[in-house]
This record gives sequence, structure tokens and C-alpha cells, in this order.
Amino acid sequence: MKKFVESQLKDCPFLLIKTYGSDKYDRYLVDVIFLKNSKDVSTVIEKGLFLNQVILRKGFADPM
Repeated sequence: MKKFVESQLKDCPFLLIKTYGSDKYDRYLVDVIFLKNSKDVSTVIEKGLFLNQVILRKGFADPM
């Protein structure tokens, strides 16, 4: 999965990170939003992909 995530993010000039605090184990709960080759924050907000959803769709994780 590491290589898959690296391939998804390698052409992203930046990532958007939305935090929701931490869980009972003190791990941060976040959304990682990205859009390859986009340098415009507004475009990434509007059209970006959620990394967690991409990982689920590709079968690298199971929904809870």
C-alpha cells in the first residue's frame, strides 16, 4: 500500500489536511485531500479526492 499512496501523491504540489481531534488512543483523526497537478487551493477543495476513500476503493483497506 505504501507504493500505491506514494504514486497517488507524487504529483501533488500540496495536500489539504482536515483534523477532527484524536481518538481514545490519542491518534489524530484526519482527512487527507489531494488533486494531482493542481496548484489552486479552491480547485482542490472543490474537486479533490479523499485519500481514505481512494484506498478503500482500491481494496487496500476494509470499511469499519
